[in-house]
Amino acid sequence: MTQLAVKQEFSLLPTTFEQAEKYAQMIALSSFCPPSFKGNPGDVLIAVQMGNELGLKPIQALQNIAVINGKPSIYGDAMLALVKSHPDFEWLKEEGTELEATCIIKRRGEPEYKAVFTRKDAETAGLWGKAGPWK
Repeated sequence: MTQLAVKQEFSLLPTTFEQAEKYAQMIALSSFCPPSFKGNPGDVLIAVQMGNELGLKPIQALQNIAVINGKPSIYGDAMLALVKSHPDFEWLKEEGTELEATCIIKRRGEPEYKAVFTRKDAETAGLWGKAGPWK
């Protein structure tokens, strides 16, 4: 009978606070570190911990957490991935034109939720014409 090899996943996850401090320091000094965390090991450590609490691996956390108005926030594809991974997620539909974006989402046991964001909303928020991912 042939024996199957089980692949072990390699991980650099720290298991003590001292290891976490050293890990954060190494990342903060790395050329791979996102600019907003560069040279700030405390911010790296907090972002990694926040990501851990949400189920993100350390590098995923650093790539998908941004500090907005002084608050660490999940953004981009990570937010959608977290939503889709929840057992109560059923489906999501997104539509858009140049003047309006619509998102309809369905959670198990709840009615559909529809959100609309218009050009007027963007202008009111000061985003229209401003550089960024919303452009």
